[in-house]
Amino acid sequence: MVTLASNVSMQLIGSLSSNLIAPWFGPVSVVAPIYFSATLVFNLIIFGFILGLEFFDRIMIVGTYVISIGTVLLQVVGPGIQDGQDIGELLGHSYALSWFLFLLVSMLVSTIIMVTSIKKYGEYKRIAILLIARSTSYTLNLTVSRAFLLNPDHFVLISFIVIKVVSGAIYTYAIVVQSTAVKQAKFIPLNATTIILLNAITGVIIWEDWRVISSWVGYVCVFLLLALGCDLLLSANLLTNDNAELGRAKLMRRFRLERSSGSRNLYSDIADYEDEVKNQNIAVNKDADLLTGAVTQRKESTRRIAWKEVLSAGKSEGRGAAVSWEY
Repeated sequence: MVTLASNVSMQLIGSLSSNLIAPWFGPVSVVAPIYFSATLVFNLIIFGFILGLEFFDRIMIVGTYVISIGTVLLQVVGPGIQDGQDIGELLGHSYALSWFLFLLVSMLVSTIIMVTSIKKYGEYKRIAILLIARSTSYTLNLTVSRAFLLNPDHFVLISFIVIKVVSGAIYTYAIVVQSTAVKQAKFIPLNATTIILLNAITGVIIWEDWRVISSWVGYVCVFLLLALGCDLLLSANLLTNDNAELGRAKLMRRFRLERSSGSRNLYSDIADYEDEVKNQNIAVNKDADLLTGAVTQRKESTRRIAWKEVLSAGKSEGRGAAVSWEY
């Protein structure tokens, strides 16, 4: 009971500090990378180095370091704090309002599918549904949390409170569904990557981070670095072709080339093809040898039959009779 109470208390403290209070002190596009990198680092330190409850191989350790370094660099090249923003003015732009409504609709539709019929889909569709539900709910949660400080009117404030509660509930429920619907080794790094990128896009479109970004090249490279770090944490490497499930074998079955001429198997390995050709040549040579032997035997048999006929004809005409040949 004490362990359960401590766990719930820590979850509440973490949720309040990261999802509600943290967006008050900086851009939403920075909150998500800091949150996920801090989680990964402390998991590595506490469960790996101190308690020894989990095994972290070299690739996982390097991936954690890459994400941490990218998060540190984000503070240097990323957006700074903007004072004096007004949420009504920000959402007054058509592109910002459209993006906000897109996130809201995507969250609601993915939640309906997740609650009603997620188990009837395959693994990759389940991953896509959960990614949409978790990333949109988390992004909206951070956005409305920061909007609380920007003096919204009563209607907007009530709407944002409702969105805050609903998005938090959806995010929590998606975590529960995720634990049984998909493989965690694949989903968790993909989820972190999706949430980080979606918050970055939201920061640019809604919060106008483009006004205060120090270096666009550095900003883009930092998020690529974060994505590569998350890929290192995946059990199936998405950016390589040596995985049988996501690599060349499956892609070749999906995108087959239409043949205009020839008979060579374009989808087999060169070594396999050479072995196949070698075996075919051996079989052809054996068939040719057998055919040559059969033809030779047939000629010999025909020659013997002809001589027998000649000799039998000569005997029937009497001894010493002449035999005439026509060629």
